[in-house]
Amino acid sequence: MESIIEIQNLSKRFGAGDNQVAALQNVSLSVKPGEIFGIIGLSGAGKSTLVRCINLLENPNEGAVLFHGKDLTSLKEKELRLQRRKISMIFQSFNLLDQRNALDNICFPMELAGVPRKEARKRATELLETVGLPDKASAYPVQLSGGQKQRIAIARALASDPEVLLCDEATSALDPTTTDSILKLLQKINREKGITVIIITHQMSVIEQICHRVAILDAGRVAEIGEVESVFSNPQSEAGRRLVSPESALPVSEEDGPVARIAFNGNASEEPIIASVAMDLGIKVSILGADTRNINGKAFGTMLVSLPENREDKRRVLDYLNDHEGVTAEEVR
Repeated sequence: MESIIEIQNLSKRFGAGDNQVAALQNVSLSVKPGEIFGIIGLSGAGKSTLVRCINLLENPNEGAVLFHGKDLTSLKEKELRLQRRKISMIFQSFNLLDQRNALDNICFPMELAGVPRKEARKRATELLETVGLPDKASAYPVQLSGGQKQRIAIARALASDPEVLLCDEATSALDPTTTDSILKLLQKINREKGITVIIITHQMSVIEQICHRVAILDAGRVAEIGEVESVFSNPQSEAGRRLVSPESALPVSEEDGPVARIAFNGNASEEPIIASVAMDLGIKVSILGADTRNINGKAFGTMLVSLPENREDKRRVLDYLNDHEGVTAEEVR
């Protein structure tokens, strides 16, 4: 499938001389039409800079940003404005206009695009229905909760009929229940309208709940890209292990002897497997660190366990674990 957005060897630097900071370094990734794509990293990883480069709110120093195969960095200002209308953005801070009510906030981008007032208000009213706030047309931002403000911001972003919706830490300021409702709304928009959604976040729970694929950023570079379940169950990069399984990414003592990393990718439950090693093989293993989660009755995540010193017993344990569906085990020390 052809990509809707493709980022090629993107670099972005701030400052000059000894004070220069490389926010992005040779970043490449692609996003498929209709998917929900996550970009995650710790603070300072370059996430927000990357999303601002996607719609050229920040101009990269090197590289290309392709939208339907057209390099946005090569466009003149007028054509770039037209393309930007197809790539809308929502922010952590909502960015609503305080002096306008909800309906007029949604109308604002249509006013800038020259849409007739009557048509714009009709469209805004429909979008209030879409985001579940038909009764808040006359409410001002100060009268709205955080979740309601974000719903209005989403409606405003949809006003230009975008093909891509960029979400920069859009749920970071919200409580867990409100976050869940906003994520479900984004899923609904993605499913019913076919809009591609790119989510920037530092929360693995957001990625886990909503995204199809994820890219992990680390110090301005792409550390890893893959299907969410694959990355979540068996991260290949150190940055991925720190994000997905912080406990099992911690160093273990040399006194622990040989160590195996077990990745759970949809196994029924992690605990019986560890207990059954002792029951079925007569070999005891100890859990040294773990970060696993139960999703719809299945285990996802990773675990560090001690292995026996004896080579044959070690092989038996690893073979036993790898024989279970949804489980992979490998010796890491």
